[in-house]
Order: sequence, then C-alpha cells, then structure tokens
Amino acid sequence: MQKKIGYDARMIENSGIGIRIQHILKFWSLNSKEAKLYIFGDPSRLKKYDLPKHAEIIPYLTKIYSPKEFFGHPKMAEMDVLDIPHFNVPLRYLRKCIVTIHDLIPYHFKETHASIAKRIYLQIVLRSIKWFAKSIIAVSKYTKDDLIKSFGYRSETITVVYNGIDLHNFAKHPTAKVNSFLKTYHLPKQYLFTVGIGKTHKNFPFLLSNLEVLWKQGTLKLPLVIGGISKEIPNELLDFQKENPNRIFFLEHLPYDLLPLAYQGATLFVYPSLFEGFGFPVLEAQTVGTVVLSSDASVLPEVLRDSAIFFDPKNNQSFQTKLTSLLSNQKLQKETQKKGLLNANRFLWKNVLKPYYQLYQPILKES
Repeated sequence: MQKKIGYDARMIENSGIGIRIQHILKFWSLNSKEAKLYIFGDPSRLKKYDLPKHAEIIPYLTKIYSPKEFFGHPKMAEMDVLDIPHFNVPLRYLRKCIVTIHDLIPYHFKETHASIAKRIYLQIVLRSIKWFAKSIIAVSKYTKDDLIKSFGYRSETITVVYNGIDLHNFAKHPTAKVNSFLKTYHLPKQYLFTVGIGKTHKNFPFLLSNLEVLWKQGTLKLPLVIGGISKEIPNELLDFQKENPNRIFFLEHLPYDLLPLAYQGATLFVYPSLFEGFGFPVLEAQTVGTVVLSSDASVLPEVLRDSAIFFDPKNNQSFQTKLTSLLSNQKLQKETQKKGLLNANRFLWKNVLKPYYQLYQPILKES
C-alpha cells in the first residue's frame, strides 16, 4: 500500500536548514510506488528548486514559530508520515512526525529566543518531541548528546543523519573564473574569509578584535571578507570598517552557485563560532580546497577531525598564534588542504542520507 509522506519545506530558503531541505528533496530516493510525497510550503518559492517529479505541492504559508503552527495544515491529517526538518512541529500530528533537530542554540543562547513566550514555546516543543514524536533525527552526534544531556532524551530514540555536500555545486573552478568573481564583487586578490554575521554564537567581536590587534602590530597584512550578509550591515561593523580602512569587506548575499567562488578566492577560511549543530561553512570551504582555521567548540572537531587547524574561541593568544603560524607555514597549509578535501568527501549527500532512508523502511512496511 502506498504511503503518504508530508514534508514541511517552508524553511527551504533559510540558511543551514534550507540547504538540508533543498538537498533532501533534490536527492529524494524513496520509490514513488511505495511512498507518495506531498511538499508543504510556499509554491512560489518551491518552484525555484529541484523537487521530485512525482511530488505534489500543498500551499502552506503559516509563519515559523507561530501558535498557528501547532495545528498544522488540514491536509496533514491525511498523511501517514510527516517529515518535519526543524523542531517547529505541528503538535496536533506529532505522533506521525519524523522530527529533525539541528541544534539547541535557542536554548543555550537565550538572546535568540529572549521573550518568555518564546522560552515557553521552546520547552513545550522540545519536551513534546521527546515523548510523542514517531522518530527523532539529529544532524550530528554532538546534537544528539546535547538533547540527552539538556532534555533527557533517550539515546536509542535518536538517529544521527549528517548534513552533506553537493559536489555538483561545490567544486573547484578555474582560476580565471575566480579572478573574474573577485573583480565583479570588488574583493581583494588575497583575503581571509568568514561567514555568519549577526548572531551571538558566531563570535564576531572576538574575531574582529583579534584581527585588529594583528593589523596594528603589522603581523597580519591580509584583509577580512565577511560573507552571508542578507540584511543591513550592523552599525558596529560599519564603524569597525571606518577604523580599519581597506581591511574589511562585506560581501552581499550570494546565489548558492556563486558561493564556491567566494570560498575558493580566500587564502584561509576562519570560523570562530562558539556553537554549531553541524557547521556547513567549514565543509564548503574544504570542498574547494581552502584551508580551514576553526574554533574547537561544540561539533566542529566531530565534523573536521584532523583536517583543520583549531583554536580556542575564547582565548586571544590561541587564535593569534594559530593564525600567524599557519599563514607563515606553506607546508602546513598544503597538508591541511589535502586533509580537508578528503574530509569533505566523507559528507557526500548520497552517503550521509543512507540512515535517513533506512529510518523510513519499517514505516513503509507498516500495514
């Protein structure tokens, strides 16, 4: 008997979660004879992406994190399974939900969900998922362990399904194409690159203050390019740019197919994050051969293993020493680059999604 699977794709254009949604739908491999796929979301957005040909789109425009979300969409009542790619679940249909949890950043960094209402929402949802969800997916072992430690989830109820990399998009480009990209976007020929502006856990004040010290000392010549800017640039960053002319550049939000060029043009990719559930950017950098200098916090050692140079994201000396020594050591850069390419290949979508589809097999056989 053909099962009806509903997939909530409303966040398909969000960073991180959106990339996962896009690629799960792009590489969807469940047999259409066994499972009919219904995609819930905004049709005007969904039509921009590579969706399974047999899938049916159901308009669903309810806002993320709104009370109305608890009730879901009326069509969800007809589904055998609901695949919810974030913890914003329809509580009404929770017993038929496979829920993916990316991280507990809203729980650990209270400013992301500062109001009492949002804090209560978080507690209700995460505890409800623990007790009533059909299945639970975490995008890393770190997130799985965090759910166990912070909310008392049982280990055996959580399946780890990593995020992946799409080599059709993230692959090295000819040097001429990279140079043309740099010229078009008025970027320097050599630079440090980072992404993730505007969120406390991304640790930007730490990064900028340390770079400013090295620039003023004359120890560092390379400027910094900041990518991932989708809204207005914060005033404090504009002020920092004025104080450090020709040393900081802002890169507007790029189409996904141009992102590899921004990474590839960089001398180093620097990631000072205090907390991640997975960390797409470090793998994106490695896939195009860019060396990664990463924080050693949360999930990053799990994802990167020995393929990056790590620093303590709360220790100024650790960061400054690791950055300057890496830039002065060409041999270490080449060794790290090779390890990075090998590491990124561990996360090809076709491989990382195997446990995801294995999770569906007993569900498809249910009578």
